[in-house]
Amino acid sequence: MARSWSRSHIADGLPVAHSLRTTGFIVQSDFRIADNAPIIQELETLKQQIGQSLQLPAQRDPVVVYLFSDESGYRSYMEKTWPALPQRRAYFIGTSRELAVYSFHGPGVEEDLRHELTHGLLHASLKTVPLWLDEGLAEYFEVRGTNVGEPHHDHLRTLRKTLSSGWRPSLAELEGITDFQKMTQRDYAESWAWVHYLLHSHSQGESVLQNYIAGLRDSEAPGAMADLLGTESGGSAMRMTAWVTEMSAANPRGIFHL
Repeated sequence: MARSWSRSHIADGLPVAHSLRTTGFIVQSDFRIADNAPIIQELETLKQQIGQSLQLPAQRDPVVVYLFSDESGYRSYMEKTWPALPQRRAYFIGTSRELAVYSFHGPGVEEDLRHELTHGLLHASLKTVPLWLDEGLAEYFEVRGTNVGEPHHDHLRTLRKTLSSGWRPSLAELEGITDFQKMTQRDYAESWAWVHYLLHSHSQGESVLQNYIAGLRDSEAPGAMADLLGTESGGSAMRMTAWVTEMSAANPRGIFHL
């Protein structure tokens, strides 16, 4: 259950007039948020879903969510504090001082916070998170819906288009990307697809993924998931390709019309 209190000062341009603490994350904002507000309840449910789906190890650190009341305040702070970052509506940034999410109240804030808080909770529990998995899980859990694992229609459109152009998934190539600024839209879509495929289609994917994540709790040099799945032998990649085609056919909003 969340509980809230107020502060009377603003530090370094951050929105800290109001604070709300839950189990696992803290929301700092420059406007009052009720502890039973729908967005807080949604994020608390998200935390539970992530823990249950991934069998995530116990959280070591809290995640601080800095939520600005408007976009201009958010942009001003981010450009001053993190000038090298490209403009985005939200960010998760982990430092030696804290694990922090930055965003602003506006259209799409729910998806943005779900995405970035997923990053935060992963890094609060694990010693390292490979980039493809970090982004794949964030894309997976950002999707709102009655059930965990609803289709991500934008990614299905991207994958359908690239498959029709002759592209085929390669988890080994995806694992070779270590700079998030070099990830393309297709890379984000493929990262989401591998996570969804493992959790919902691969016969042993859920246990393989959970065991892999358990190993990340204390490991700074995780092995390659591609080696565990044997993707370069072609089997898993072919099955994942078939899964994308089936998912696109079952979800017309995800079909790219040539």
